[in-house]
Amino acid sequence: MQPSFARNLRLLCSYSNSISEACRAIGINRQQFTKYLNGTARPSASNMRRICDHFGVEDEELLLPHGQFAEIVSLRPRARHLIRALGPAAGHIDAMFTNSATSLQPYCGYYHYYYHTPSRPGMIRRSLLRISCYKDVFYSRLTERLQPEESPLGRSHFVRYVGVTVMLGGRIFIVDHNARLLRSLSQTVLFPSTTDDIEFLTGMTLGVQGRSARAPFAAAVFLEYLGPQTNKRAALRLTGIFDPDSPALPRYVSRMLAASGQGQQMMTALELPV
Repeated sequence: MQPSFARNLRLLCSYSNSISEACRAIGINRQQFTKYLNGTARPSASNMRRICDHFGVEDEELLLPHGQFAEIVSLRPRARHLIRALGPAAGHIDAMFTNSATSLQPYCGYYHYYYHTPSRPGMIRRSLLRISCYKDVFYSRLTERLQPEESPLGRSHFVRYVGVTVMLGGRIFIVDHNARLLRSLSQTVLFPSTTDDIEFLTGMTLGVQGRSARAPFAAAVFLEYLGPQTNKRAALRLTGIFDPDSPALPRYVSRMLAASGQGQQMMTALELPV
C-alpha cells in the first residue's frame, strides 16, 4: 500500500466526529481500521470499497500523493454547494457529458492547433492540443509555447490551458482556462469531421488577449490531427509563432485560416475610453 494511503485516510477521518463513529458507519472493526490508519495493514477489496463509499471518494484517489488528495478533498464541499446552486442546470450539464460519450470518442488524440495570435498581429501560432477521456468526461489540454520576445523574462516557456469538451448539436465545444493564472475562460467551437478518418478540423476561438490589455478577441482556428498517440516532445518542438509564409508551416494552414476568416485574420474588442 502506498505510504500516502494512511495519511489520506486519517485526513478523511478528521471530518468525522470520531474514528469509532466512522468505523461503525463503515462497518469495519475499530482494531482493524486502526491498522489501516497506521499503515501496517492493507484493506481488502471489499473493505476498500466500503471506505470509499462512506467517504465519497474513489479508490485511486485514496492512493494519490497526500498533497494532491488534500486539494481534492478540500474542493468536495464547495463542489456539492455548487451543484445545489446550479439547480436544474446541474442535470443539463451532466446530460451534455453523457450524450457526448459516444460521439466524441473518435476525436480523442493530439492536434496541432493554429490561429492568428492577437499578441503578434499577422503571425500564426501553432500549439499542441490533446483531447482525452476519463470516466466518460472528455478533457482538453492546450499547450502554447511563449517565445523569448513574448516573455517578460526573455526566455521560452510553456503555458497550459485545461478544460472540458462536449458535443452539442453537431458541434464540438471546448471550454478551458489558464491552469496557472486563473484569469479568464476561452471557448473553441469546431465543426466535426465529415469523414470517418479525422484529418483536419476548423472552427472559431474566443478568448482574452494575454498581454496587459486583456482585450477580448475572436479568431478562426485550424486543427491538424496527429493521431491518438504522438511523440509529444517532437510535437511541442514544432510549436510557437510563425510568419504565414514561413517554410516551417504547411502551406495549407495559412490558406485555410485566410479562407475561414474571409480576409480578416481576427477581431479584437475595443474598450471605451474612461
